Amino acid sequence: MSKVLVIPDVHMKKEVIEHGLQLARKYRADKIIMLGDYFDDWYAMDYEYTEMIQYLKKVLRGNPNVVPLMGNHELSYLGYPCSGFNKTMQSDVYDFLIKDYRFAFCYAEDGILYSHAGVTTGWLKNNQVITANDLRLKLHKKTGPEIVEKGIDKIDSYPRYAEKLRPFSQVGPARGGASNPSLIWADLTELIADPAPFRQVVGHTPVKQIENIGRIWFTDVFSNYNPCNEYLLVKDGEPEIIRYELEDMFNGRK
Repeated sequence: MSKVLVIPDVHMKKEVIEHGLQLARKYRADKIIMLGDYFDDWYAMDYEYTEMIQYLKKVLRGNPNVVPLMGNHELSYLGYPCSGFNKTMQSDVYDFLIKDYRFAFCYAEDGILYSHAGVTTGWLKNNQVITANDLRLKLHKKTGPEIVEKGIDKIDSYPRYAEKLRPFSQVGPARGGASNPSLIWADLTELIADPAPFRQVVGHTPVKQIENIGRIWFTDVFSNYNPCNEYLLVKDGEPEIIRYELEDMFNGRK
């Protein structure tokens, strides 16, 4: 059993990571899971991408308990561009994602699956992530997220050629596509309509405050500069919302 601090979509905002790291120290989190979308924001300049890459390298080198996940804005630089894609920085971001660290597509812990956007049952079936027998008999058990993580790891293998990443590029109707959405593209509405039968923690769909709908916790509260101070802390598989106070952050007390 463990204590997990979740850092949702960043979009070039280093302070989102800094506040999360400080809360992780305060609550003595065993793991810090970053849900992806570190890059791309409105009017971001090229030098800000370079600064973000260097900052992320520093964070990952200095915090071995951080688990960095892939978002659609990372997949964008591996061959499937989406809105906000910065063509001039593609080589730099690509090298960072491929050569330096293992950015996974999901992570399972204490009966919860963490991913950027969330897993739908339709995507699991259509991409044969797990066997039909496991889908029918095992996903309702607490080990369901671990089974799915192993199945996704079989798809996600290095080197990350664009063709191998195709299952992760699938986009559903809510985001302008026609497929069963992947775990880095599923919209909140698509997850609610076709949820996998286990608990999940996701980002991707902006929400004003952290929301719990069914078995899913939605945490993307910092996109579009939404004024929110909430993070999710998961103790032994039980999520709870925690908050930071700006004055304490500036004084280094949290």
